[in-house]
Amino acid sequence: MPVSLTYLGGASEVGRVGAVLEGEEGRILLDYGIQPDDPPKFPLPAPEVDALLLTHAHLDHCGLVPDVASRGTPVVSTPVTGALAERMAQDTLKVAELENYPRPFHRTAIADMNRNLRPSKPGKIEYRGGFEFQMFNAGHIPGAVMFNFPQQDFLFTGDIHTVDTQLTRAAKPKPCKTLAIESTYGGRDHPDRGQIESELVDSIEEVVNSGGKVILPSFGLGRSQELLMLTRNLGFEVWLDGMGRDMARILQKYPGSIRDVSSMHKSIRQTNFVKYSRQRDIALNADVIVTTSGMLNGGPVLHYLSKLRKDPSSAVFLTGFQVPGTNGHLLKETGKIRLDRDPKSPSFDIQCQFKAFDLSGHAGHSQIVDFINGCNPEKVILYHGDNREAFIDDLKDYELVLPQENESIEIA
Repeated sequence: MPVSLTYLGGASEVGRVGAVLEGEEGRILLDYGIQPDDPPKFPLPAPEVDALLLTHAHLDHCGLVPDVASRGTPVVSTPVTGALAERMAQDTLKVAELENYPRPFHRTAIADMNRNLRPSKPGKIEYRGGFEFQMFNAGHIPGAVMFNFPQQDFLFTGDIHTVDTQLTRAAKPKPCKTLAIESTYGGRDHPDRGQIESELVDSIEEVVNSGGKVILPSFGLGRSQELLMLTRNLGFEVWLDGMGRDMARILQKYPGSIRDVSSMHKSIRQTNFVKYSRQRDIALNADVIVTTSGMLNGGPVLHYLSKLRKDPSSAVFLTGFQVPGTNGHLLKETGKIRLDRDPKSPSFDIQCQFKAFDLSGHAGHSQIVDFINGCNPEKVILYHGDNREAFIDDLKDYELVLPQENESIEIA
């Protein structure tokens, strides 16, 4: 029986990734995530599998892992990814309750996930479902890994980043015959990261030194902690609000997952944490506020924006991709924001400054092409992208596969 890969989600789109790798002796599930839309979108139902291999703890890759783990399925990940996935699962149920969405899994499934977690470390050889595999650093967020299957000469990347960041070391190519690789930024390249970081720091200093305050909307995992590290040497009063606080505490327990541990510890020691809602008015007297959500779709950031949006001396600096339809995308395109989670609520002009900085945790188009060339495969499977066709001209030397959901691809 040939080995096949079938995507349950996240093939022709960004998000809700899930892929079944099936061979003669068994089958495993690679990631199983939720697309956090309104309402959330789910991948196709997962079959019974011998194990679930989790690349990292972002919701679009880990969101439905508790559901699979509740069957007794072993979950293999790095230790820090397991801890982060637990916190993400708790937040998923919280959001479902607040927004009146159907619960994607029962609360007891989180305990099932923890009980069935089988932590491993990069480089260690593991065996599940008839497959031998190893994990290698993916560079996307702390704990993120690629899965390499040497017997099939197959590499599955998850989300990757190929330059060093404050938090993570860059992913390195691994020679393979078949490569399944994310394509989130098809047709789009990133500017030089070091230059963007310098421009962001200079902009923060300019606003604060002129008497204003800076709001840095950020994703709770990865970006929040990175922004604390970027601002650690400025001498400003910095507050952190939202889920980023819990994620920072978890990351502190796993120093091996961090590129510059001492800088992260220093930045967290210097940061004030909003633990209660009444502290938000205190945080408004600070210089810099790092807060969720990164796309301005709910979270504490709306409170701070409601207070500072009319202050021309203050600023909101976006540092992540803003999905069309989100509040952050509305701000970028129109200069207006909604101050309520409801997408039908009225939008308001802002008088404060705003600017977007590209600090993506994904590899850009050219970086993906360079990574593929470094792996030198025969077959390339592009997934997790909505503009995969942009790669066709650059990948003419390879057998290129652009799978659809529920389509099986032969691996070996």
